[in-house]
Amino acid sequence: MTDTTRSLSAPLAPPARRFSLGEGARVRLYQFALLALILGLWEGLTRVPYLMKNTFLDPFFISRPSLIAEQLWAWTFGAQAGFLVPHLASTLVATLLGLAVAGVTGFAAGLVLSQNPVLAKTLNPFIVCFNSLPRIAMVPLITMMFGLGLLAKVVTVWFVVFFLIFFNTFKGSLSVEKHILQFCQTLGASPRQILWSVRVPSALAWTFAALPNAISFSLVGVVIAEFVGTTTGMGYLIVSSLSTLNANEMFAAITVLGLVGIALVSLAERLERRLLRWSPQFNER
Repeated sequence: MTDTTRSLSAPLAPPARRFSLGEGARVRLYQFALLALILGLWEGLTRVPYLMKNTFLDPFFISRPSLIAEQLWAWTFGAQAGFLVPHLASTLVATLLGLAVAGVTGFAAGLVLSQNPVLAKTLNPFIVCFNSLPRIAMVPLITMMFGLGLLAKVVTVWFVVFFLIFFNTFKGSLSVEKHILQFCQTLGASPRQILWSVRVPSALAWTFAALPNAISFSLVGVVIAEFVGTTTGMGYLIVSSLSTLNANEMFAAITVLGLVGIALVSLAERLERRLLRWSPQFNER
């Protein structure tokens, strides 16, 4: 066999593999890059003497990332270690309780009214009226009725979140296509079976779609309730830092609230994937 024949018969070497990041890794990389850019600009601009003296870019007003990090370290590991725990726990407990109560009652009410058209039309003007009330303006009234403790925070969260869950559940239950209902009836399914096997899963999908906003609004409701008059909570920390003109503590508390919101939304997404495994949006992944 000649050298030419031998070279033609030899197997081709596999092409060199190129290193490529997955979509999730690329997204994380972009997120960290954007965060680094924002923090870098914030830190750098607040160190320019001219901007500090002539604009709002003064650490006294907007702090700076390094000072916020120092405050978070002091609350966690430094001289004030453990100081943040009761405030964060108070806000978290009120947020989760209020979200749970609003979620259960909103889901149940939306499901019931979706199955009772006459009752839904009867209550519609009252629902629109209560949903139109300004949430923030109601906080002092709720505090006056339920005091300054946990109950007032839970009621505030319920008032903020209930209608968001209710309307999504109501629309989700009614969004089932007619041919699916007709197919179930052809198979001999009873109204109760259609409710639990078709309408409830559809309503759950719509409810979970509203959950990220519900979590954010729950945190906002609790913090606003803590503004009015409490001695614990992240809202109390923000108000107390305002009274002492301490921007570092204020932005540190806001940072903690943002991280808590991200964590809660991530947990909600994991729960959604587990409960709605049948949904096409998760089967395709």
